[in-house]
Amino acid sequence: MEIASELDKFRNSININLAVGALADEELPVVNNDGHHPVVAALSNELLAVLLGRIEKVGGYANVFVSSENRVTMLAFIDSSCAIGAAEAEDLASDGERPGVDATVETFLDYLMMKPNGVRLPARLDDERPFIPAPKDIQFASV
Repeated sequence: MEIASELDKFRNSININLAVGALADEELPVVNNDGHHPVVAALSNELLAVLLGRIEKVGGYANVFVSSENRVTMLAFIDSSCAIGAAEAEDLASDGERPGVDATVETFLDYLMMKPNGVRLPARLDDERPFIPAPKDIQFASV
């Protein structure tokens, strides 16, 4: 299946699950300044740079759902200035073993699974650094 149509199908599944499905009662951790819960979808075989671009387009912080062959994982890209636990997170700016933007989203997820305290992404200004807690596998009804 073409990536664009696969991504559209996954976005529809997210919308249905958030509205009336398995995620209807799930409290999404990321809330923007307007009180909205930005949601970004990604496929595990996409480039990390593509995912980071989508997150940037919704303000730099988002509830991210990643679809891989046998699971759906939720990530929270949270403003580290207001995130609980961000101080204990590993700093990706100084980690020489971190995946680069040319890595796949799946590679990034595998890396995050090894970081129980989460990670802080590099950014131009220190107060703009997203914090990503440990990933969470979720039950997800497919459409």
